[in-house]
Amino acid sequence: MGRLKIILSILITFGLLLLVWVYVIPFFNSGSSFLKITTSKNKANVYLDDKLVGKTPYLGEKLRSGERDLLLETKLPSPFNKRVSFATNITLIPQALTAVNYEFGPNEMFSSGDIRSFRIGNGLTIISNPGSSDIWLDGENVGKSPVSIKPSRGIHKLKVSKNGFFTREIEINIEKEYRLILEVYLSYNPFGEIIQLGETAVELYYLSSDNKPLLNSPSLWAEGVYHFENKIEKDFDLLIDKEGKTYFKNKTATEEKLKNSLQIIVGYLGAKKETQLSTKADAALTNIKNQIGLKIETPLSQVEILPTPTGILNVRSGPGLNYSAVAKVKPGEKYELIEEKADWFKIRVSGIEGWVSSQYAKKL
Repeated sequence: MGRLKIILSILITFGLLLLVWVYVIPFFNSGSSFLKITTSKNKANVYLDDKLVGKTPYLGEKLRSGERDLLLETKLPSPFNKRVSFATNITLIPQALTAVNYEFGPNEMFSSGDIRSFRIGNGLTIISNPGSSDIWLDGENVGKSPVSIKPSRGIHKLKVSKNGFFTREIEINIEKEYRLILEVYLSYNPFGEIIQLGETAVELYYLSSDNKPLLNSPSLWAEGVYHFENKIEKDFDLLIDKEGKTYFKNKTATEEKLKNSLQIIVGYLGAKKETQLSTKADAALTNIKNQIGLKIETPLSQVEILPTPTGILNVRSGPGLNYSAVAKVKPGEKYELIEEKADWFKIRVSGIEGWVSSQYAKKL
């Protein structure tokens, strides 16, 4: 009997410890961390550990400290009309604020931002993407990232720069007994050398670059040009790469200009070492100048089904919820786009034509 009491006592003690570990400790930890997130221009959904917790600007209080998975997701307006996201791992520290500031571009190459978090200690650690960026503190160069320094307490002006990227300037606050960990993300600069070439039918600019990532991904480069064209006060209608491939900002509007013999603005995406347009690019430009309207073959438009609360989406016989369902489709599937009406897409599914809500579908 005595032995049984001892065993029961051990089990009860173990159970109490388990309850403390599972419920009590997390309760105290959950109230110790704070998270602030801002995104410029575009509001974004905020996910922590795959759970939607709100939209930006977001201020999270009484959050569980420790390693957390952060995802920001938004949809960019015209001319991109696509969803973009930023995913990273953050560390929330008890009784401290972690701040995330992010500026969405049309793709990761042209997005930027910074993450500020704190550790017990003192000083400042700066990490950058790309690495080996020049770090300036209050106008003085303090080295290349990653770098750790010990500035005085108070407000300081920080500048992070690298050739081929846009410089990011940040105001930071150094506090007593805390080390500020600053992660900085720089955006590529899509404009290297900008040279206006002598053309009469079009206004032509040579947008040269020596950045291999841009030269190897002209479609992403083109998105960056359209995203940042206001920085050079230009309004491009069309971009051409060295292979002669064209990238429209608004194909219909550009064709309309050409039909009415209006001058368009064209940018050439070329390597810095080149001195003239490639043969293929020149041929494409000649075709543009000689034709009234552009007859460029494009693939059939498609619609991609987006996530739904039920995991399926009804295809209806007409553009409205009052029409009967004629088929069902699943998120991630793509179908030929036949027609568009307000808030509805007409698609073809296994030979059957029907309508899906644009709330749960996007045009590709």
